Amino acid sequence: MNTVARGLLPHGLVVLLSVVGAGSLRGQDPRDAMVARAFNEFDAARRVQLLISALNPTAGPPRGAWPVGVQLLAQTLIEDGQDSVAGVWLRWAVRLSPDLQPDTVQFLPKVVVAYRSARDFVLSTRAPGDSTAATTWLWPAQETGERVGRIQVAATAMGVRVRVDVKGVGPIGAGGSVPLNPGSYQISAAAAGYDSVRVMREVLPGVTTVREFHLRSAVAQVAPTKPAAPAKTTPAPGAAQQQKKKGFPVGWVVLGAGGAAALVAILAGGQKPCCEPPPTGGVTVTFPN
Repeated sequence: MNTVARGLLPHGLVVLLSVVGAGSLRGQDPRDAMVARAFNEFDAARRVQLLISALNPTAGPPRGAWPVGVQLLAQTLIEDGQDSVAGVWLRWAVRLSPDLQPDTVQFLPKVVVAYRSARDFVLSTRAPGDSTAATTWLWPAQETGERVGRIQVAATAMGVRVRVDVKGVGPIGAGGSVPLNPGSYQISAAAAGYDSVRVMREVLPGVTTVREFHLRSAVAQVAPTKPAAPAKTTPAPGAAQQQKKKGFPVGWVVLGAGGAAALVAILAGGQKPCCEPPPTGGVTVTFPN
């Protein structure tokens, strides 16, 4: 009996049942049933085949038994001496599902250590350009045992020529692909008049990783200039007096001494002033309009 199956069989099914429920094993999600079958599979090659099929991201979101399947695949590969390939699968899984958590009880310490290393790598290689590129996968219908994977560049609808380059490998034309050993690769894309981007992605054995870039325009957005406020001017003294007169509409009447006396007489009830001589000078009276 394989050491992995012997170590996992009693506890693995308990974990799986607690995650997806007994009803799911009868066909709600075929991926859950595949993971359950993988726990019962003693042949390592057949177990890997079942698990790779169960991890297919095009079949649905990473939920249910998916996290269990990822760790079971990593443990199977580690026990088979394929630690580096197990690390690639874990990095891919963490990048696809950042909430993935290791099971420190059911899986070997080597799996937990490999997971933590994968998580640290993914966190350190995240970049702003991640949001400008879409990733899809061409998943094999069944595990073929192929050791290499591929990166393929999808044609864009930007209307410009995008130059895509894989660090350490070379350029890839739009619609082209290149075979690569399993691992993490830095992919850059650039086009005239657009911001260039660099992203890190994993290449899985037997899987084609398809990248489609949506670059942002590098044309500066010039903000409209705010019109200058008109300069304040100081009105001439004469104009200020006219504005004051307009602001306070009053009529000015300048009366002589006699007119003033007559006015006093009128206000006093029509009596004529006494025969005292009028004072010299004048009185200014204002009336509102």
